[in-house]
Amino acid sequence: MIFELLRTHKVDVLRYLPKFLANDGTFKDVQDALSTEHENLRLTIIDIARQFFVETATWGLADWERIYDLPSVGGLAERRAALLQKIRARDTITKSRMQALIDNIVWTHDATFVENVAPGVFRIDMETIIALEELRSVVDFYKPAHLTYVIAHSFLVKGDLYVGGSVSELDIETINPAVDEDISIDTATLYFGGAISVFEISYIGGNNESI
Repeated sequence: MIFELLRTHKVDVLRYLPKFLANDGTFKDVQDALSTEHENLRLTIIDIARQFFVETATWGLADWERIYDLPSVGGLAERRAALLQKIRARDTITKSRMQALIDNIVWTHDATFVENVAPGVFRIDMETIIALEELRSVVDFYKPAHLTYVIAHSFLVKGDLYVGGSVSELDIETINPAVDEDISIDTATLYFGGAISVFEISYIGGNNESI
């Protein structure tokens, strides 16, 4: 935020007076004293204006914390972050709002909010697993009470993926044709069905490979 308040430079009232007046030492001293007081007032007004915004408040954070019933813990950055999170809780938690909350916690910004992965369930995909406890605390605090969620380790790789398997159970169904029908196996279309009950991926790589 920019707090210009009429002027952005240090106050010097002699700038508005004829230059020859500064040749009088006594007059100049008086004007310099006035300039100092005027500058102090200008800076004080700017400082007070900063306290009306959490992002720039310093000594005014104590009043913000009192209003939102938060303890004064940590430095200015931590206190501001805690206040902003509490204030945002009053807004409707949308997908973009939840993503913003996640980005505030996961400083690598590689965590993604994915909604509706199942009825009443959303997922948070994380490439870098950091700040899990803090992330869970924030998500639990802000998410709607009727929703649950999972945190998944998701990452991108470049390479070939091979999938192998073996048959552990096999059922063979015999379908007999009707008495008056003749079915030729040679021209029939056969369909096979199956289901995967256990799935496991193992990574095998050399010392110079990474995932």
